Amino acid sequence: MSLVSKQRPAWAADDAVAARFVGAVVASAFRILPDAIRAGHRGPADVACARQVAIYLSHTCLGLSYAAAGSLFGRDRTTAAHACRRVEDLREDPTFDAILDYLERALAVWSFNGRQWRGRT
Repeated sequence: MSLVSKQRPAWAADDAVAARFVGAVVASAFRILPDAIRAGHRGPADVACARQVAIYLSHTCLGLSYAAAGSLFGRDRTTAAHACRRVEDLREDPTFDAILDYLERALAVWSFNGRQWRGRT
């Protein structure tokens, strides 16, 4: 049984709030400031990679379109599509894949626990 649900989590009802949450989780994992992910410029390579991961997770875990995921991080749909392709390519590295798996599970667990805390299952 997979912990990663394709159903949109309850906490993700507001796209902007959900993107800030995903950005904060990714920033923590990559040890950068959350504001750096939403910055209007590319920034250092580690920040750009973290932003790509945040866009990827917004697209795959939240079910946002490329246009929606990209715009929440100040990027257009083609940049978001590129970010998702890049992250998929980087998943060939077992360490990077393990980090992404951890982040996906963290978002899935948050979603599951959020429903339980509000009395819904």
